[in-house]
Formats: sequence, structure tokens, C-alpha cells
Amino acid sequence: MKILHIIGSLNTGGVQKYILELCQTQSLRKYNHQILCTMLSDDNFKYKFQNIKTPVFYLPFKYLPKNNISFRIDKLFRFIYSLTFGIRLWIFLVKYNQKIIHSHIYTQLISQVLASLLSNKYIIWTIHGEYSLKNRTILFIRVIKYFISDNKFQIIADSIPALHSTLPFTGNNFNPENVIPTGIYLKPYLQEYDQSFIRKKYNIEDGTILIGSSGRIVWQKGYDQLLSLLENYDFNNKKLHFLIAGEGSLRKTLISGLKEKKLESYITFIGNINNIPEFLSALDIYIQPSVTEGFPLSVLEAMATGLPIICSDAGGLKELITDGETGLVYETGNVEELNVTLNKCLTMEKEELVRMGENARNKVINNNSIDQIAKSYHELYMDIINE
Repeated sequence: MKILHIIGSLNTGGVQKYILELCQTQSLRKYNHQILCTMLSDDNFKYKFQNIKTPVFYLPFKYLPKNNISFRIDKLFRFIYSLTFGIRLWIFLVKYNQKIIHSHIYTQLISQVLASLLSNKYIIWTIHGEYSLKNRTILFIRVIKYFISDNKFQIIADSIPALHSTLPFTGNNFNPENVIPTGIYLKPYLQEYDQSFIRKKYNIEDGTILIGSSGRIVWQKGYDQLLSLLENYDFNNKKLHFLIAGEGSLRKTLISGLKEKKLESYITFIGNINNIPEFLSALDIYIQPSVTEGFPLSVLEAMATGLPIICSDAGGLKELITDGETGLVYETGNVEELNVTLNKCLTMEKEELVRMGENARNKVINNNSIDQIAKSYHELYMDIINE
């Protein structure tokens, strides 16, 4: 059975990695998975999908800007082209004859749903974050869900906050079956690594408390708060350094801000790294200052490593981290409270930090292994086509 996963791009990211790992599980590798990208970009993950014999197609919302015509005319043509996405998607679906369309994005959702239904496909939309949908999109979803059977159009979210934030009307009619959390392949995070390697590579002095994070460097992740934290607060002469792994649209801006504020000795944006488990093993504390969030893969990875975690209460983070049990939680966007929470963590006994890390690891092992999550999607796929 063919399953088409619709995604923005195959650039390095949590959702991309998650789909890749799902496709390789025992429960789901029996399906004929395909990937459809709606953006033209340098796709770091493309070869990884090709290595597991998963075809990758491109059907962009818009074509890249052309320099040989005026900006206004090009902008108009690109807009008109974007309006044809639904028709182009419908033609694609008819041509390649997939059974289930599994969308992981909300852009042009109406077009995705209509093209799937008109080509007689089943469609699943997985919500991976707290999205701000237009009122007409929410109205469309409510109308479609009223008139068609649930198996034709299924809505899944990776957390309850993501579901209720994106679709407020679900708060009055919540169905637990609409939530399937994110999962990870656990084995790499349960192994031992040379913790000194990362510290030597980035010249971290002995005795330094190393605090890290990994993810896309975009406004949603709230990394600008770390600059405000370091600029406005001290930590009782404790020697700290932040290592932030990942790429994104704000990386250059934040690095410029570091130079301007003379904070380079306290925080380093190291770009993408190949070995996340090794990176995490070198940390003393993991931090996730997200402004908005779904059910982040990066935090699951840190939990599986057994790290004490500091995070905001954005989105699905409040489901992942219980304050004082599996980590420490502060109010989203509140830098003063972040400072208090970080200092609390820095003054905790080592045994207490180890306890929180072990609780976090056990929670992931018990609830978020990729095999467990894959079985949930397998059951969903089977329920849809057999109903």
C-alpha cells in the first residue's frame, strides 16, 4: 500500500528525522512510503530517504523568483502559480495512485484535503506544533468533518496543547485517539560516549558547566532569550557555557548579536552536527526556551540521554516535562523566571539532578520509543482502510 508523506522540505529538522525513523520501523516498513516536498531547497535528508528506497517528489507551492522579469510581474505570476497547487496535487495523486495521503504541514491545507478527497484518497493530517490557522481554514475543517466520515479525513496531533491551540473547537469534544506523540529510536541515546570529545572540540575549559540545546535556529525556539539572560543576569560567578546545535534563518542574526553584546565567550552556535547522542552526552544541562512548540524530538532525545532539563511551558513541553520530576519548567518568554529556574538548577545537589534525568529517561523509554509510535500509526492506517 502506498503512503504519501507531504512535507515542506527535507532540510535537517525534527519532523524530517521523525518520518525517516518511522518509515524504517518493523510496523511501517512493509508500506510503500513516498515523500512529496512542497518547497525547493537544499535537502540534506533526501539521500537518507533514497537509501531506504523511499522515492522523493517535488510539487512546490511556488517556483523560485526569476531575475529576467520585473519583481512585480514575477510576484504576481508566483501568486497565480500557488493558486494552482490544489489542481497540480490532484493530478499528481491521480497519476501515482497512493492510498493514504499523510500530510505533516498546514500550508494550503484546504487544497491538500480537497485534492485528496477528489482523487478518492484517505488523508491524515498530523499537527506537529501550535499553528495559527486562518478562520476560513478552521471553518473548512469543521464543515468537512461534519459531512464526511472520519476515516476519509483524520486529524492527529503530537500533543494535546498542539491540538487545542491549532483547532480550538476540539477542546469541547476531545478524543484521545486524536493524539499520537512523537517517538525516537532509543538505542543511540542509551549508549556510552567519550564526554570529553565535544568539550575539547569547542575549547570548553575544565570546570565549566556546559548547557546545550539542539534544534532549528528560528524564532519559535526562543534562543534570543539566552542572549537576554546572559546580558542581564549573573550566576554567582559560576563558569557557564551554552552550546547551541542546529541551523536556521536566525543563526547569523544571533551570532551578530553575540558579537555586539560581547557574549562570544558564553555561548556558541555550532551549526548542524552529525552525532546528536554524542553531543548530548557531553552536556551537564539541556535547555529548551521555546516560544511555541509541539512535541519536540530534541527534548525527547535529551530525556533519553538522562539529562536534567530546563524548558518553557510552551505547547507539548508541559506534557513532556513535569516540574521537579523530569526537569524544571518556567513560564514561556519570561526571562526573569528563566534566570531563577537556571539558578535553581545550578544550586541543586547532584543526586537530585541525576534523579530528574533518570525519571525523564524512564518516561521516554516507557512512552516514546519509535516502535511504540509506529504501531499506533500502523493501527490508524489499518482502521482507515478497513472501516
